[in-house]
Amino acid sequence: MRTTLTMLIHGESGVGKSWLADTAPAPRLILDAEGRAKYTPSGPKISWDPRSGPPPAADGPWETCVVSVSDFETLSQAYQWLRAGQHQFTSIVIDSLMEAQKRCIDYVAGVQALDQQDWGTLLRQLESLVRSYRDLTLVPDNAASVVLFIVGSKDAENTRRPLLQGQLAVTVPYYLDVVGYLFVAPVQDGAGGTFYQRQLLVHPQPGYVAKDGTGRLPGPVIPEPNIAQMVSLLEVNHKPEGVPAA
Repeated sequence: MRTTLTMLIHGESGVGKSWLADTAPAPRLILDAEGRAKYTPSGPKISWDPRSGPPPAADGPWETCVVSVSDFETLSQAYQWLRAGQHQFTSIVIDSLMEAQKRCIDYVAGVQALDQQDWGTLLRQLESLVRSYRDLTLVPDNAASVVLFIVGSKDAENTRRPLLQGQLAVTVPYYLDVVGYLFVAPVQDGAGGTFYQRQLLVHPQPGYVAKDGTGRLPGPVIPEPNIAQMVSLLEVNHKPEGVPAA
């Protein structure tokens, strides 16, 4: 059985969530609703428009394929290609789920205010989006083994939660293997100085939404997190008894 990972990463603006997603195993697909992919370090990059044809073949020098998500239909069209198995992406990233929600609001209500029925439609659309992309990792002949969702954080009832409207902030974490809260913390070096380090909280702590549904990640905090390294750790910890970890 192949190793898979579905994950929600939330954190403050500018903390490095897109950069962390850029460490997912290549070839990776970034569904970029915020225009941040051009700044991430992986390269070279290639673009893809799901409305014009199938994904590019992973037979060139590129590691990252970027889809510019200007509307909710683009996410649906990309999913149809991915669900059909007509791709070679190991990792799929939606950056960000908050912007995807805004695109969905535009799709449902345009510039009008959402009424009660619209909120119900929005919840169903976004939950379906998350679950559908997550389920790509469950299809045996699909190349996708890592699916990541990026979103900001908000303070609600003295708890840092994913920055999503309505019940989505509560329901989405239940659908995924891991929920990580990314933050920057001061760390003392050996010479008595201080440097700042990205850290990922993956175990539940008072005041933060986080979880490790795999039960195989170190924690509660992973310093300088890297998605590819996390997947490798899951593979090592998943070795059957008696089989060398290599």
